[in-house]
Amino acid sequence: MSRRSLLNQTLTFGCGVIAGVPAFASAVSQPARTWNFGTTSLNWEPLELAMDDTLVVSAHVGGLPVQAVLDSGSGASIISTALAARLGLRGERRTISGLSARAQALLVRDIKVVFAGEPRRLPFAIVADLSATSAAFGRPIDMMLGADMFTESCIALDFGKRRLAVAKSGSFLAGPNWRRAALGRGAKQELFIRASVASLPLVPLMLDLGNSAPLILSADYLRDQQLLKDKQVTTAALGGVDGIRVNDVLRISDVKVEGLEVCDITTLSMRDWLSTSTVGNIGLPLIAQFDAVMDVTAGFVWLRPISSRHRIPMLKDRSGLGVAASPIGLAIVHVAANSPAEKAGWAIGDRIIMVNGRPIDADYTHGRLWRWRYGPAGTLVTLTMAAGDKRELRLADYY
Repeated sequence: MSRRSLLNQTLTFGCGVIAGVPAFASAVSQPARTWNFGTTSLNWEPLELAMDDTLVVSAHVGGLPVQAVLDSGSGASIISTALAARLGLRGERRTISGLSARAQALLVRDIKVVFAGEPRRLPFAIVADLSATSAAFGRPIDMMLGADMFTESCIALDFGKRRLAVAKSGSFLAGPNWRRAALGRGAKQELFIRASVASLPLVPLMLDLGNSAPLILSADYLRDQQLLKDKQVTTAALGGVDGIRVNDVLRISDVKVEGLEVCDITTLSMRDWLSTSTVGNIGLPLIAQFDAVMDVTAGFVWLRPISSRHRIPMLKDRSGLGVAASPIGLAIVHVAANSPAEKAGWAIGDRIIMVNGRPIDADYTHGRLWRWRYGPAGTLVTLTMAAGDKRELRLADYY
């Protein structure tokens, strides 16, 4: 099981989950958007890209409908403590690994899951506290569907049309404009592909649909390759089963996978990287620049560029505020270094109840109000605090 296995979704507060709109360095002709599965007929189901950086799907667990995050970076599926209580699950205590630390969790066995119409019986799953994930969305997240849900299946992800389909392993026939990358397995079974970072030699990077940061690199790798030289660096906080940890954030010039290149990527520097088989992590916002087909059993992922009008934007934070959402407000959980928020004297624990006169409610993460932190530099945002006073924050580029 991977070092990231059994890990709650990595959520980056503040600038960590966001990046500038990427540019493809070389022109790629746009193919007809076909999905060649031979005689197999695909049953497409809708997917939600929550806040443009997290893949949320519907599933059933033990007969109950749930909202789940699809997470190829987790070796085992994770059930929230709240859902486990509803299902009456009992299990055994285990120590699990997060991105940079370990935590205690409960292991439960023989779990029935239905995803994309396909029934699956998991030999085991992990029960863990997903409150950090739920808080970031302002709504419950019941489960993380891990890499155990990918075995014997071929998962097609059409990000442009916000849909997915599941077919049998080995059924995808690819075709023109698709690039195939080999999926490796690390010492703890973490899935990875080889990619070039900043035009350097290929390195193994975890392929992690459950990670809302476009790119994570170990601090040791960044230092050894001198990638921090002359960089503007700020900070971001990550919340997972191993708690909330602050790490550095910078921008990396490019990442290349099998000749496909994405430029100008916000990157999280992980100080305590536990994997011995990889040096970092490619997350959903970067993966979603392409159509993708994952066949874990066959050992390949296929990628195909999509047109700019269908591509998922990788947003750039210009506030410096890391927030946790609830139906009644936004709690400040991190203030990024050298950011407009830090310069304006914001502090952890401050609470916002309105943005530009619009109240924070249960629909905050469903609509577009959450985008206020990602507006153009120079935008003046009026924020109403829990005590009733109003504060203004001018957005700016700060990393």
